[in-house]
Amino acid sequence: MVLQVQVYGTKTTDGTEQTLGTSTYVGVHIVTVDLSAMQAGDTVVLKAKTKTLTGSAVAIFIEQTFTGVQTEPIIQTEPVTSPFSFTATLQRTGGSDRAYPWSINTV
Repeated sequence: MVLQVQVYGTKTTDGTEQTLGTSTYVGVHIVTVDLSAMQAGDTVVLKAKTKTLTGSAVAIFIEQTFTGVQTEPIIQTEPVTSPFSFTATLQRTGGSDRAYPWSINTV
């Protein structure tokens, strides 16, 4: 199996749920985000969404909330298998807007 970076970038939060990336590539997906910029009072929510079947609605599979300064700032979702659709989002729900580097990697 070969690890492939499907999509990557830096997202500056704005308080809304923002899409980091969407993939229709069949595989096992992992979202990685660098939360080094987080400060006391900041809260962000990372979501991974997928479909069960081709015609299914996209739904949340993983939702993780992070608050304050992160002592281990590089975070990853658990692996998500998805043959139909995969979407990752990030939302600031508290504190200030900051820029977060991220990637969606697929095996």
